Amino acid sequence: MPTPILNAPTPGQRKLELLRQHFPQAVETDAQGRIRINAGALQLAIDPSNPAGIQVEEDGYELRWVGKREAYHSAFLPVQKIIAPLPDDSKHWDATGNLLMRGDNLDALRLLRHSYFGKVKLIYIDPPYNTQSDAFIYRDDFSARQSEVLAQLGYTADNIDYIKNIYGARTHSGWLSFMYPRLLLAKDLLRDDGVIFISIDDNEQAQLKLLCDEVFGQENFVASIAWKKRSSPDARDTIGSVHDWILCYTKDSEKVKTAISKMPLSAQRVDAYVNPDLDERGDWASVDMTGMTGRATKDQYFSITLPSGRTIKPPEGRSWGLAEKTFLELRADNRIWFGLKGDNVPRIKRFLSESDGQVVPSLWDMSDAGSNDEAKKEVNEMMECPDVFDTPKPTRLIERMLTIATRKDDASIVLDFFAGSGTTGHAVLAQNAEDGGNRQFILVQIPQPIDPKKQKEAHRFVTETLGKPDATIFEITAERLRRAGAKIEAEQAEKVKTAALQPAQLEGFSPEAEAGSAPPATVDTGFRVFDLVDDPDALILQKPLQHASQADVLALQAAIATPQPAQLPRILYNLLLAENLPLTTPLRTVIDQQMYVAANVAFVVRALPLDLLTDTLRALQQEAAPPAYLTVYAPWIADDNFMLGIKTVAETLGYSEDKLRLRG
Repeated sequence: MPTPILNAPTPGQRKLELLRQHFPQAVETDAQGRIRINAGALQLAIDPSNPAGIQVEEDGYELRWVGKREAYHSAFLPVQKIIAPLPDDSKHWDATGNLLMRGDNLDALRLLRHSYFGKVKLIYIDPPYNTQSDAFIYRDDFSARQSEVLAQLGYTADNIDYIKNIYGARTHSGWLSFMYPRLLLAKDLLRDDGVIFISIDDNEQAQLKLLCDEVFGQENFVASIAWKKRSSPDARDTIGSVHDWILCYTKDSEKVKTAISKMPLSAQRVDAYVNPDLDERGDWASVDMTGMTGRATKDQYFSITLPSGRTIKPPEGRSWGLAEKTFLELRADNRIWFGLKGDNVPRIKRFLSESDGQVVPSLWDMSDAGSNDEAKKEVNEMMECPDVFDTPKPTRLIERMLTIATRKDDASIVLDFFAGSGTTGHAVLAQNAEDGGNRQFILVQIPQPIDPKKQKEAHRFVTETLGKPDATIFEITAERLRRAGAKIEAEQAEKVKTAALQPAQLEGFSPEAEAGSAPPATVDTGFRVFDLVDDPDALILQKPLQHASQADVLALQAAIATPQPAQLPRILYNLLLAENLPLTTPLRTVIDQQMYVAANVAFVVRALPLDLLTDTLRALQQEAAPPAYLTVYAPWIADDNFMLGIKTVAETLGYSEDKLRLRG
């Protein structure tokens, strides 16, 4: 039903809501609750290449740095990479929903945006902290083409030179230009009830907070969590830091209650539940029944006769925290505790079986979320190599995020595009094994070289133990996932074995007891690996026209139009992205080298007789889940008659014009 006219939002409110939805960085709220529209931010979001379109000079509160416009522009450049499937480096390729990508995460995010827009429930990233201890090196290449782009974006010659210099420097401006486009793309990937957690230290925490306020909207800020990562400070410091920050934002503050839930009770909190009156509902804890007077109503000032016979009123300066009617209902249900002697001020009983957990605190201690030392020990023992990775995060830290921001019965996608040692993927596998969940991970890691002198153990591990010719961090990421999965598989197998042996060994065994014990849930411990590689066709097309020769054009035509069987897997998986399908979607061969099906899309990659195509599509339409779309990879179709005839075939079989697509 339409909203009653008296309750309907005004046109101005509707417009403001649209601005908040599409341009959160342009809507600001001051301390008095007044709305301010940042025209400059709006101009940048709509048309960053036309800075002269709106010129507004005024005092305001915003984060500025030289290179910001270029950083925004770089987020939405046409993708210059394509994906190449690597089944031999993967695990359980045909059965997994997990994904590992090798390459620059900016390229990966641009590609993932096609298929995973608005589908990711949780993002955790541990980006470079921009300190001297970081092994990460910013891109330091700067092409003539980029200088042209900067000039088009309105930068002066002096600013262009400055931006060139910050490409390889550890400056706040360089770091912000690095993070800005990645966060813009990450926001697009989040579900409406999605959450992002970002680890950072004091060096960039202030800048990151302002940047996230702009990208996600300051109203979507949840908390700055302090994580105690070590037990004692470095003796060399004046004031030794023992913590990192974890910034937390939601995609939509209106959905924060569904985005972040309470966390399970700690062991200490559980121990506080007792059952001194032997209540059949089990252990309980008592909570204060008094309330503040400022908000109390008159029916919260009543007298209570205790079981001992003594009559009391609320303590001086307090009221009861509930109305008399509610109190009498709880008392009748044995939910009021008066003490063992029945003479205490009444308290309300809260049963452990009814608890929905505890509020997430903003301080995470090592006892609950792990520590740096625990993380290093964990990864070193799993890899059977000392010092294999310098700065891993503990799995318990990520598991806490999974517990409060995902649910086991929801096929949540968890993304980490600074994968490092692979802690996030390991934590997803471990959490699924613990609670039977079916979360899926997407990890992205650049193949960052490992220094053979500074990181001797890690270099030796990759080249000698793993036998890889190129020692990169990516190989450590992938190997940890393999070993973590193998460990979980072994543990699951042992549980199944124990469950099978246990009934025969137990006295008083009954079939009913056996039927009630379910076997451990099967955990998806696999992952598909994709490499981000150059698209030679795109690189040729990006060559300035004045620099292109006739030979370039002819080579481009030949490269595009000549079917190459070895490139077929690459073509098919890039078609998945083109059709907005997850990269873990199973591909089924219908006619080898010619026709395939993935989810609700039928792919035709080579010409085939039209009568065979018609009969094949008719057979597919009889299946339980028939293809709704027909996609043709045009570059490999040299038969003009086929291209003319396929439209007629599609119309005959009920495919509307928008369901027939040409790609390539």
